[in-house]
Order: sequence, then C-alpha cells, then structure tokens
Amino acid sequence: MQDIYYVKDLEQLKVLSDPLRVKILWELDQGAQTGKMLSIKLNLPASKMRYHLTALEKAGLAEIERTEVINGIVQKFYRPIAKEISLEKVSPLINKHDNPLKGNALKENALESLKRTQNLLNNQYKDILNTDELIQHFISVCLSADDFKIVKEKLTELALFMKEHEQKTDTAKLYHVNITGFPTNEK
Repeated sequence: MQDIYYVKDLEQLKVLSDPLRVKILWELDQGAQTGKMLSIKLNLPASKMRYHLTALEKAGLAEIERTEVINGIVQKFYRPIAKEISLEKVSPLINKHDNPLKGNALKENALESLKRTQNLLNNQYKDILNTDELIQHFISVCLSADDFKIVKEKLTELALFMKEHEQKTDTAKLYHVNITGFPTNEK
C-alpha cells in the first residue's frame, strides 16, 4: 500500500463525492475486509456494497489485497490504494468546476476522522497514553472570513510540514493529529 495517493481527475473525485464511499474507505483503512464484512458493519445490502466497492476499484481508489476460498466461495479482501488519499493535485480542477465534495461527502470524511480519533483515545491508548505528550485545544472563536482563510492556510502549511518531516525510523514515534474547523451557529 502506498503512503499517499493523489487523486488525478474529476472522475475519481466524483467517485469520492459519495459519503458512503468515503465511509467505506475509512472502514477499509482499519484492515482488509470483504464486501460481506463491510455490509454487516455498515448495515447495507451486499449488492449495494458490491456496487460501491466496484466503483472504488474501477476508479483506482481501492484494490483487492488478497483472495481466500472459503467453502468454495472466493472472498475478496479490499484495501484503500494508500494510507492517505489527497485532493491536493486536483484542487485547481475543483476551483474550475463545481466541487463534487461539497456537502455530505466532506462532512462524512470529517465525522469519520473524528470517530477514528475517538476510537484511538478510547480503545488503543486508554491505559498507555502519556498525557504529557497529549496536545488538545478546543476553541470556538469569532473570525472574519479573511481571518479564517488565513487560519485554513496555516493549518494546511502545518499538515504539509508534518508530511515533509515524517521519519520512517525505529526511533520516530507515530502521532495522531486531527484538526477540524467549521463555522457554527453557536456563540
């Protein structure tokens, strides 16, 4: 599996515009799974799951990691094409066309990301989390549209900095960072 995959065209972007497909990719990121396993987890008919997995596979966003024959039936185990799927290289295309990721697909991605953070904190790290290394800021702040644009740019720069400085060594630690910002009606 690649570390990062850059979405190449509007067709791939359209496939990602479906919130259910985003949810499927997040589930597959947990480990290779069959359509049946996913349909049970997401409470969907197998035919609907097969349709979405086929669309993700044809678009080059998911792949079959392995197959197993169980009771004479071939089970296909799917994985996302990469650990991270980036829209960075299609952002000029998004700006020229209607953004297919507006609305539910982008919201679903943010919600799944927050669920992943919650699961990591609750399950994986509940007994071993070093709170000296935990960074947590929760703020609600009133900003102008221009100021929020600056915040968005700075957070994007921070994410790029972390990607550029990632170290694949035995001494480097894996950190989970989740930053989400959106306008709200609360004051």
